[in-house]
Amino acid sequence: MVRFRFSKGLNREPDPKNVKLHIQSGSSSRALNAILPLVASGQPYEAHQKTRTFTSRYSKSGQYDTAIDVLFQSARELLKVSQHCPAGDQDLHHYIGELLYKDGAFDAAEPHFLASGKRDSARSLANMMIEWSAAGGALGNFALRGTLLYLQNGNIVGARTFISQFIAQPVLNFCQLAVLTCQRANGEKNKVMHESWVRLCGTYQSKGGVLATRETLQEIATLYFAIPPPRTQPDNPLGAMISSMLGDSLTHPSLTIGSRILQVLEPWTGPTVRFPLLPEL
Repeated sequence: MVRFRFSKGLNREPDPKNVKLHIQSGSSSRALNAILPLVASGQPYEAHQKTRTFTSRYSKSGQYDTAIDVLFQSARELLKVSQHCPAGDQDLHHYIGELLYKDGAFDAAEPHFLASGKRDSARSLANMMIEWSAAGGALGNFALRGTLLYLQNGNIVGARTFISQFIAQPVLNFCQLAVLTCQRANGEKNKVMHESWVRLCGTYQSKGGVLATRETLQEIATLYFAIPPPRTQPDNPLGAMISSMLGDSLTHPSLTIGSRILQVLEPWTGPTVRFPLLPEL
């Protein structure tokens, strides 16, 4: 319902320059009264269609708060019956998901990231699942939850993006590649593995996190690849470590950090790698 606010004066007709439209609060009630009974009666498809129709109508008329309310409440009810609401704009779903994620409302953000289907939403969902798992629960269950729900929605790109981001956060890729690289090491004799270890460490240490200042990596470098430790305590441990590993060959184009590690290890990955590094599509 639209209410008109008139400017001061005795005009009987509203002045178009001074008219402000005010949408009454609670205007989502009409849409929800039509959608939610369908969910309760076991008609999720019909609920999807009505949600799409109402959301599009509200968005086109600039009633974004109403559209958000309809999407949120409809998606929440559909989630309860193992359905996910694909209605509405992808960017709007992503935006709502990000807001809820930042507020710590993980369970409410999840259906919006799934409904969005965007790659950015899949990455945000993976990061959120990692944080969510810290509150309790098996990490693998959260990985399955995101992957399978994207596949259930028919979104293979979303599933691949999600699991790639998820795996990268717990540094599982580093673990598997570190084992394979050390397995093929032969001290100073195997230059290929020597260079592969340098690239592997450089790639993951440059991202920060738990691997940023691990002295253990230097010990492994010495044990398997005969790379001596730095002579003095460096101001920049990562830079000194890489310099000591590469010496004067640091600028060699074949040693670009992180660029060819998978090419080097590809002949040995095979079925032994449980969590392959998935490329972006």
